[in-house]
Amino acid sequence: MILVYCSHITPRKEYIFKHIFRRMMMQEFKLTSDVSEFVSHSGVKLSYGVKPLGDELFIWSQGLLDETGIDYHEIDFHKWDELPIFFKAPDRSDIPFDIFSAAFYLITRYEEYLPQVKDDLGRYSAKESVAVQGCFILMPVVDLWVRKLLDILNRNFEVSLTRKQKLKTTVAIEVSSFFKYRGRGALDNSMMLYNHFRRFKIRPFFKQIVVLLGLRVDPFKNYEELISTIRKKWKYGKKSTNAAHNMVFFFHLGSYNRVDNGINYTSRKYREAIKLIGDYLDIGLRFSFYCNDNEVLKQGRKFEEISNRSLHKTMAAYSKIATPGHYKRLVDLEKLEDYSMGYESMPGFRASTSHPFYFYDLDYEVQTPLLIYPYALHYKSISGNMLNGQKQVVQQLKRRVEEVSGHFIVMFNYAQFEKGLKSHATTTLEYIYDNEV
Repeated sequence: MILVYCSHITPRKEYIFKHIFRRMMMQEFKLTSDVSEFVSHSGVKLSYGVKPLGDELFIWSQGLLDETGIDYHEIDFHKWDELPIFFKAPDRSDIPFDIFSAAFYLITRYEEYLPQVKDDLGRYSAKESVAVQGCFILMPVVDLWVRKLLDILNRNFEVSLTRKQKLKTTVAIEVSSFFKYRGRGALDNSMMLYNHFRRFKIRPFFKQIVVLLGLRVDPFKNYEELISTIRKKWKYGKKSTNAAHNMVFFFHLGSYNRVDNGINYTSRKYREAIKLIGDYLDIGLRFSFYCNDNEVLKQGRKFEEISNRSLHKTMAAYSKIATPGHYKRLVDLEKLEDYSMGYESMPGFRASTSHPFYFYDLDYEVQTPLLIYPYALHYKSISGNMLNGQKQVVQQLKRRVEEVSGHFIVMFNYAQFEKGLKSHATTTLEYIYDNEV
């Protein structure tokens, strides 16, 4: 057991120590403010505070974990060997920065509570983030810090604390439009035909007519091929089928609006497809772009009614998570996992980790039951690259995640697999599972 001494135990300390030692290192630990208990402990131990008690392993505290509420903290970047760090510590600390405060700052998305400039969709901009400014967006830097801390504990106490876990890979598919033409409303199709005609787009005009007449399959109707392709990869690929491989479809079930205008959730074909896909793969709910508290509950009930199963996996439309608003709406839903933590605009780790973590509500200073699964890559961010360029990004990120025994999650939009579209989406999807890191 790892014993950690700090003079004052706070909810923030309990949260981040539990996450690092128990969930990431998979080691039992205990927090204590009793000096005599700490001194008499003969096993692995460290102290955390402003100054050491004696000659023990000591990590300096910057003070963030003793605070409540949100305040601005100066971020200056330094190096710990090859790794970027911030919240630099004085020389008396055995680690050159406050690893626990820095990890807490990144994982809780502390910076997203601060005043910020949002993008065109009202989302937190990646360019505003500490990870981009510190040039470590492509690194699960929290995971790398924790691995280094584990090495220090092993070396100082001549023990062998290990974290045995294989790389997990999940592909998540956001379904914002399930049909391109057939299955959409009459108004939508009329508007599309009018726009094709007005702009003299003759081929798309007649292609849409042919699909609507039932003479050609809708370009988006490819879920059966996707299921078949992936199941073959899992069964016959270099890596056998096991819990390390997964795919999740997130279905939109919200009302028609300016942004979410590609799906009519009352469509019989759409509901049948949800059930069919759910027989083979995991399915979840994609909340609508304009989603308030009532809509969260309403759409959750729709999902359970259509799929005949409990709701456990969710995501926000286009990863729009106005922290903490989106997550607070989900807290009351039991046993929920959310897959919205990432950037559509660039590859990398929004929370600087590849491990799932529980949402910590900084407004109420409490850990919630909502489990967040951060994704490392949205295909949209590399879709303009040549195939080799896409593969290089996938390989780079996947290697980083395997290095820390993490969970490699890649997000696609269902429309990116459109038949006839000059896209490398399917090839890249296969490569994600094929690639031996």
